[in-house]
Amino acid sequence: MAKAARAPGREEKTARPRFSLKSVFSTGRQTFWALFFILWFCLDVAQLGLVSQQLHKYGNQTASYPTGEFYHALGLLLFTCIIGLLFCLFHWSVGLTLYLPIFLAFGVWWGTGAGIFYATPFGHGLQCKHTSDPSRFPANWVPFLGECSRITAIEGLAWAMFALSVIGLFFAFFDKFSLHSKRSSAYDKAEEGHAQIPEKH
Repeated sequence: MAKAARAPGREEKTARPRFSLKSVFSTGRQTFWALFFILWFCLDVAQLGLVSQQLHKYGNQTASYPTGEFYHALGLLLFTCIIGLLFCLFHWSVGLTLYLPIFLAFGVWWGTGAGIFYATPFGHGLQCKHTSDPSRFPANWVPFLGECSRITAIEGLAWAMFALSVIGLFFAFFDKFSLHSKRSSAYDKAEEGHAQIPEKH
């Protein structure tokens, strides 16, 4: 049978690729970024909760904290958590080139915050078992003995986020400058295998 002639001005509609969960995990690269940002989200939200709890409990006065440096470190981590959460939620719209300075900045912020917490009397975590003996700690830290486990947790999460930032930086660098990579976005539709590029004649 002969095909029916198309009506003038009528064009065939090409099927648009639909989003599916499988497309996010269709390649090793996409699986890495998906799992990376899921882990980033979980750690960032946990850190945001702990830091917010400390700032809410002790207020915005430097005198309420053992040292001014400790107070400002909490502020830095709060800022980093919020920016990190925004980046995590909207990373799909950011070009891969911008990942490099973003991860570098996060590495500096998380590393600075973690380093300041490490320098506190609770920095090693092992001191928390001695909180029943205030004589082991400086006088300005004695009111915070009950917060030892939380401060240690904040430090641990900050180091974990620092490590993630370094991993993300190196992976983004190799992904961007790989001979096989011509992408500008972490979730390019062409890699999903759904969008087809028409051949030029």
